Amino acid sequence: MSAPVFTYYRRPLVRNRIEAVEARLVEVALQYGSGDLTDRMFVEFESPVRILWSLVEVLDRRIGVNVAEQVRLLARDQGYEFDQMLNYAPPVPALWRLTAAVEAAGGGTVLIPSIEHLTNLGCSESALLNHISGRPNTQVIWTDPLSEVSRTTSDPRESAPSEPLAGVLGEFRVSPFCAALRMARFYCEEHLSRAGLSTLVDAVDELMVAVVGPAEQRWSGCIGTLNEQMEVRLTRPAGTRLLVIDVTETRDIADEPLDSKLQRICASGISVRRRYGSGGGTLTRCEVPIPMVARR
Repeated sequence: MSAPVFTYYRRPLVRNRIEAVEARLVEVALQYGSGDLTDRMFVEFESPVRILWSLVEVLDRRIGVNVAEQVRLLARDQGYEFDQMLNYAPPVPALWRLTAAVEAAGGGTVLIPSIEHLTNLGCSESALLNHISGRPNTQVIWTDPLSEVSRTTSDPRESAPSEPLAGVLGEFRVSPFCAALRMARFYCEEHLSRAGLSTLVDAVDELMVAVVGPAEQRWSGCIGTLNEQMEVRLTRPAGTRLLVIDVTETRDIADEPLDSKLQRICASGISVRRRYGSGGGTLTRCEVPIPMVARR
């Protein structure tokens, strides 16, 4: 019997993407053997304090009596920091119901659109993530199709595998809207560590600098590149001693020669090839040999 699947997202972060986000959650849930999310989709709504204040501001515009300013003055007279109160971390009852449900079920798979849904909630996102995925038999999957990151976390108390994992180890997306190289290096290290391939972190880090770094420099301050993006997938084909890294980008550079950084990497025994992507753009494939002993 497959482990139960739970979902969580914050409504204010998806706005007009509610249907798309929920459809994606259901799609991924099906992949994990759960087509019925009844009572297992936990949705966090807007902070009631902010909703109430927005109503006050609407009332101000309608009747023109400056209620908002009077409330601010009253708060100051009473010794309250109004702006601080308004920006307190919102209550998260759905998140606590989720964690209670996961605990009651003895673990499960938790689908969340992206790490942003755990930010600005009164404590660090890493603490909240550990609170969820630190439970036995529990993993968190990022699912947002419009997010630049898609990755998996699992119970950190699991022992290291005796052999590196096979199959897709992880994938993520970077774009001009984020620190592309920093994110690529971070997520590669995380995926490799979880797969038992920490010994490859330095080599893959050098690849990210050589492949993602130039794209980030090109994107910097250039409005004409805002629609570009890169997708990175790390795979270990079953039965091989290779780590395959596919970097797909929207620009066409397949015919351009490899620069000096990539040529130096190739000379170290790592294979780097480029070709046109099946859907356009360019696919850069890197094959990194896996040492006979590769543990976390």
